[in-house]
Amino acid sequence: MPPGRPAPASRGDRPRLDRRPRRLPVRDRHGDEGIAAERGLAQTLSLPQAIGLGITIVVGSGLLIVPGLAYASVGSAALYVWILDAALVVPLLVVFAYLGARYPSAGGIAGFVGAAFGRRGGAATEVLLLGTFGLGIPAIAITGASYFAELVGGGTGAIAAATFVLLALSGAANVLGTRISGRMQQLLAVVLVLLLAGAAVAALLAGGGHGGHFASPVHAHTWGVAAAALGVVFFAFTGWEMLSFTAEEYRNPRRDFPLAIAGSFLAVLGLYLLVAFAVQSTLTRDEARHSRAPVGAMLGVAVGGGSGRFVAAVGVLIIAANLVGAVWAASRLVFASAREGLLPHVLTSISGRSVPAVSVAATTVGFGAVAIAHFLHVVSLQTLLRLAGQNFFILYGLSVVAFVRLTDRLSYRIFGLAALAITVVAMGTFGWTLLYPAVLLAVGAVAAAWGRPRAAEAEPA
Repeated sequence: MPPGRPAPASRGDRPRLDRRPRRLPVRDRHGDEGIAAERGLAQTLSLPQAIGLGITIVVGSGLLIVPGLAYASVGSAALYVWILDAALVVPLLVVFAYLGARYPSAGGIAGFVGAAFGRRGGAATEVLLLGTFGLGIPAIAITGASYFAELVGGGTGAIAAATFVLLALSGAANVLGTRISGRMQQLLAVVLVLLLAGAAVAALLAGGGHGGHFASPVHAHTWGVAAAALGVVFFAFTGWEMLSFTAEEYRNPRRDFPLAIAGSFLAVLGLYLLVAFAVQSTLTRDEARHSRAPVGAMLGVAVGGGSGRFVAAVGVLIIAANLVGAVWAASRLVFASAREGLLPHVLTSISGRSVPAVSVAATTVGFGAVAIAHFLHVVSLQTLLRLAGQNFFILYGLSVVAFVRLTDRLSYRIFGLAALAITVVAMGTFGWTLLYPAVLLAVGAVAAAWGRPRAAEAEPA
């Protein structure tokens, strides 16, 4: 087909890419399209706000622990683990940037898959995402609450109370509107980067050179040793997929979405390398191995006592920032799923601040219910994290498959297949727990097939 010529109108045909970002059709529960103005989201998110959102979503509490784990695992080659994982995640970020710029939708990854494989594929992915966010985001809140309990010296009751307060505050922040919550995320990103980078620099000035040494990067053996800890560090580089759910709210998604991913990636990578370098420079390998909070131990070199409370306070701040971004993304998924007819229609309600307030409230309440199940010992924190973590790898894979399907360039398809190989290798280690995402995908596909006849019956002749 000649360049620039529109694709056939048939729903079964694969979409063709053009030079403009393609807003995915808005379809209500009765199958009517073309009502984006009525039930779409306001395009108010600026590039600096999007970069701040990317930073606060990705930089998690793991940064306070993972540098020590990597150092204890591979010793003098630890710094290079971060470089290798950064290189591995770049192809996935390119895929997200490409799809988010061309198919901006509140459905995020589900929107990408739906554009490539139709409504059934999109619905299956929506259910998988709901089952992933529904486990992972409450786990984030519980982790942040644990830091708070450590800060105030509380027990299980304090953790439970802090969990629900963090979730409620995250929901409230999102109801305020994208302008306010976007500025909030931008400010939180600046504060987090300055705090963590400042702690690393202070530790280096006070005790740099008293820790371990660094293996030479010119030897192949160094990189082979570093590769042994790739899995430990890789989860620190996840989270950018959450940005895809905000793409519909960008002022200029074609330009700004790739720049938001690139800008936040460079900021996060710089922060990670600085903290990892400081930990390795100020602590010995044995100190890192026996420390539950290596960043706190690193800071103790500079300020002595009180570093534990600093780390706990930073942990609460990091989690709070994570949750605001996570509830933002999850509520947009719920909104998009309702707009497509998968969830109740009331969830498409837009407030006067151009926010899907009902979806935000329902999302927050749902996360609270999962947290209650945890505190009633129905499900452990480890199970929540393990199932959510493996599902994100599967979602990466689905995004790459959609990318390969939607692009016509051979070079892009080869690039996509190389990115897919990363996720396939990771998924090979999950075992029987893959049954959980398999069931979610099947439920979504069946729900789409069941809902299609109902939509057809409801359409006017």
